[in-house]
Amino acid sequence: MECLKELGHPSFEPIIAEYFDGATAIIECSRGHKSAFILQGQKFEILFESGASALLEGYTIEAASSFSAALERFYEFCIRVFRVKDGLDEIEFATTFKEMAHQSERQLGAFLYLYLQNFGKAYQVKPKLVTFRNRVVHKGYIPTTEEAENYGAQVYDEICDVYRLLKSTHADHIIKAVSAEMRDRGKNLPPNMPMSTFWKASFFSFAEDSPEIAFKEALTLYKDRQEKLSTAIPEMSALNKIVDMTIKTTPENT
Repeated sequence: MECLKELGHPSFEPIIAEYFDGATAIIECSRGHKSAFILQGQKFEILFESGASALLEGYTIEAASSFSAALERFYEFCIRVFRVKDGLDEIEFATTFKEMAHQSERQLGAFLYLYLQNFGKAYQVKPKLVTFRNRVVHKGYIPTTEEAENYGAQVYDEICDVYRLLKSTHADHIIKAVSAEMRDRGKNLPPNMPMSTFWKASFFSFAEDSPEIAFKEALTLYKDRQEKLSTAIPEMSALNKIVDMTIKTTPENT
């Protein structure tokens, strides 16, 4: 945006930024403009894409572990949506959740109760998902590519099923929960720095009313997108140089 203000047109300069648990990054273009970047994607979405990347690279343990973590963080996301719905104070909720943050069993228990309270029916935990997860995480089992992909597909279907129900009854609360997460992520960024947010999920397009697709199709689309992005980077760099040279050689700039 700062380049747009200065040049009068968008910059085509590709910028690669690393992000980690905070889902934020400070980026700087070649003209010295700095800005903060916040991912809108929820933790479970980011973890699931991390699992997809690992799966495509052949790292089946890492893929299965990321898929498992994504499901656990999805349970947490649901809990946070229910928190908004019940009007509970953010600080008090954070204090309470901290007591169970390091024990997935406690978080699952909280989710099970809140699911029953909000939907009037019991949530059915899938034993096969739990068994497979424990074999990989606790026993060091190295799954085949097919096993890791099947596990990812089951986790994907589970998240989609629950989210569909959640959105049908808590759409406004989902938006507020996501907004609260964005505010929380921005607290540690430098003040008065230009800020932008973006997230185009390859698997869970929850911000859009797009039709659901099967896991394998979503995985293929994700792979295609990553390949196109890699191919586009040198082309964008070349385009950026051409635009700069054109501007510098126009009569009004000479």
